[in-house]
Amino acid sequence: MGILNDGFADYIMALTVPVVTKFDATARITAVSSGKNLAYGQSDGVLKIGTDELKTSTITGLYEMPYGDLIVGTSEGIQIFRDGEEITSHKHETGIDSVTGHQSNAVVIDGLGRAHLVDSKGQSTSVDASSVLFAKLGNQLAIATESGHVYTYSLNGLKTWERPPRGDVGERITAIGWNGDTLIVAREGHGLVPGEEEALEIEYWNSSSLEKRIDVNKRVVSIDGPWMGLDMGGVMHGSEIVADLQHPVHHLIDKGDHVLAGSWFHLHKITTDGIHWSVETQGMVEHLSSNEDGTSVLIAGSDQNDYTDPEPVVLIDSTAEPVSLIEENTAIDDWGDAPAIEVSAEEIYGDDTSIEELAGIEQSDFANQSDLLDALNDEIVNETISEDEDDLMFALSLDAEEVIAPSPDAGGDQSLVADQDGTAIVTLDGSGTRDPQERITSWSWVDDSGKEVADTPVVRVRLNRGGHRMELRIKDGDGRWSSDSIDVRIE
Repeated sequence: MGILNDGFADYIMALTVPVVTKFDATARITAVSSGKNLAYGQSDGVLKIGTDELKTSTITGLYEMPYGDLIVGTSEGIQIFRDGEEITSHKHETGIDSVTGHQSNAVVIDGLGRAHLVDSKGQSTSVDASSVLFAKLGNQLAIATESGHVYTYSLNGLKTWERPPRGDVGERITAIGWNGDTLIVAREGHGLVPGEEEALEIEYWNSSSLEKRIDVNKRVVSIDGPWMGLDMGGVMHGSEIVADLQHPVHHLIDKGDHVLAGSWFHLHKITTDGIHWSVETQGMVEHLSSNEDGTSVLIAGSDQNDYTDPEPVVLIDSTAEPVSLIEENTAIDDWGDAPAIEVSAEEIYGDDTSIEELAGIEQSDFANQSDLLDALNDEIVNETISEDEDDLMFALSLDAEEVIAPSPDAGGDQSLVADQDGTAIVTLDGSGTRDPQERITSWSWVDDSGKEVADTPVVRVRLNRGGHRMELRIKDGDGRWSSDSIDVRIE
């Protein structure tokens, strides 16, 4: 990114890549997959695979095997499609919450938080872990649970390692990911018991051995390869921040010398030198998938407005030659249609006409203004402040310096009944937050996975059936964060 200053305005020269095409949606997009086929699924059960359109139950996840078989997670279980036809299926009473994969293996998380490995033949194997928070596949399967435990499993489902816990209370795993054979674990310690520390750290484990532990002082919420996305915005490579962003980075795709990073309504290509280009989308980057060479990248997500049509699926080629996007960073646009004074060079540099005359300003106007200023100056009388008044002014100055920190209020717990599609619209209302000095500079609603869902005090969101903890975070003018949370139950 470069900046050109011509003396009157700053021109910010950014790069972007053009959108190849957009696929219209008839309902909220819930999953995308880019590989041999371009596929996406919707909340109404519509599944698009290339030019084929199929109908199933609510789609919750997609992953395509290297040879083209598509694993589809739904509210009823797992279905596997080949060439547009279903070849096998597995029912799950609680449905499937997510599907991820690596090469010829996939892992699905069901509605009870249990993990199941799916191999290239479509065979499913359960692993002995419950309340699964994250599951990442590499040469092995890594799992983090809500209780703060981390395990690894062989690809046939046998446990190979358990991370030693750092205390029984107050530890939370915020992200896990593989960089080759190294498992990276991001954790936060809340220091709730004596002897336990408050910390935001990343750990590097290789063959059950701790290689290093780094206190990054930032919450990591996504990991892919050596890249890490931050809750408060930004991307790290190793322990170095290589790009500052304004919103959380929950989606990363490692591409070796660069990473594709989804943050709010933008997809960024980021290298160790910073942001290379950015693409703005109509919806938030909630679903992201890329084929191996990056020529087909699918982006989808809602704009969180339930009163507009569903946002389309966007297809870009991340290897395309970027083009300049010039935005004028000036206030001139806010002036409206200001009157233009047309003058020639001869008139400007001539000796007979003043600038005031060229602009149509009478000299008498300046004389009248001068007289007015003289009269005002005559009215100014210097008065001595009494000792009592001095004390009063001092007391007032002390009161003015007192800072009242804002206090977040996320409202009360909620319980709602789901619609037929298994979801319900919930109003998150932080308007009860106390902020007498208007010191709040940032609002953020975050779900129980650490994902930001809104940056406004009040928002309506659609949640799936189950329990959810929603946290309201506010930042004041001194950069201090505070939070309050509520529990939402969708029956």
